[in-house]
Amino acid sequence: MELGPVVYSKIRDESVSLKNRMSDLKRYLDLHPQMEIDGEKLQDLIVERAVSMLPAEPENEWDRQPRRTPSMDGFARALDLDGFTVTEGVLRRTLPTDIGLPATESELMRLLGTHRLDMPKGHLQQAIDAHARGNWAGANGQMRTFIEGLLDSLAERVAPGALGVPSGHARRTKLAAAGFLSVPLNEWGDNGSGFINGLMRRLHPEGPHPGLSDKDDSTFRLHVVLLTATLLLRRFDRGPGIPQENRTVPGRPW
Repeated sequence: MELGPVVYSKIRDESVSLKNRMSDLKRYLDLHPQMEIDGEKLQDLIVERAVSMLPAEPENEWDRQPRRTPSMDGFARALDLDGFTVTEGVLRRTLPTDIGLPATESELMRLLGTHRLDMPKGHLQQAIDAHARGNWAGANGQMRTFIEGLLDSLAERVAPGALGVPSGHARRTKLAAAGFLSVPLNEWGDNGSGFINGLMRRLHPEGPHPGLSDKDDSTFRLHVVLLTATLLLRRFDRGPGIPQENRTVPGRPW
């Protein structure tokens, strides 16, 4: 990969350790991620080069192909989180470009902070950190705790009487009764048929202590949770004014 004379001029020569030269490159990349080299952004060139160096994952445990190092595994998991996968050394999207997962995650963290939802925010950060380490079971448990805590907190703020009922399903029912979760849009069903009902079951099919998961399953859960939580927090952030057709009880603010 040729990065051009401008980039190389910012990196110390080979008499300096590889670690220090990589630090130089990282520092320059952080300052100039959008710099174009032959029509391609520097940040994209670096990622593509790193992807090309990832050895293929063995199809079988007894396969003696070169194994990935822990740092390579961490890089691959970061790509998964951002909606990418590596197939035969080529970076491919696993989700449409307009979803914008990194931006979605950033906005979600901002909204959680703005509305002082500190406990759910902490669980979400732990889920992301566990996923980055490849701790699938730990990530799954924190995702469930995050979305449960977020829905409980939203119910306390927008649903009359929510504080007087137990956490969990009862408070989510209050959210639907207040019109925050839309029955017409199948977000909630008192018979358990709504999207949020199904999401909670999907996140924890084995109760409060789920068994081991794998990368694809955990990544799917995290993507769904990020997108769902962002949708709900955007709605909360806008405040009263949900369209009349989305309300369960006409005239309610949500």
